[in-house]
Amino acid sequence: MNPSELIFAFLLVLLTGWAAVAYYTRRPESDFTPKSSGDQVFRCEECDYVYTDDADVERSLCPECGRMNNSVQF
Repeated sequence: MNPSELIFAFLLVLLTGWAAVAYYTRRPESDFTPKSSGDQVFRCEECDYVYTDDADVERSLCPECGRMNNSVQF
C-alpha cells in the first residue's frame, strides 16, 4: 500500500465513524411528535371566537367581545 492509499483509508474510516456518532447523537432530537402546551381551548358563545388560555383557569374572558366562557371539552 502506498502512502496516499493509507491516508485515504484512514480518512474514510475517520469520517465514517464521525458520521455514525453524529447520526446516533442527533436521533433522539429528531422526534417530530407535537408537544402539548397545556393550554385550554375556549370558544366564545356570543361571537364564536376560538382562543386559548392557561391550563389553570376554568373560565376565561373572550379577547374579542369580553364575555366569560367555559373551556371546550374534546
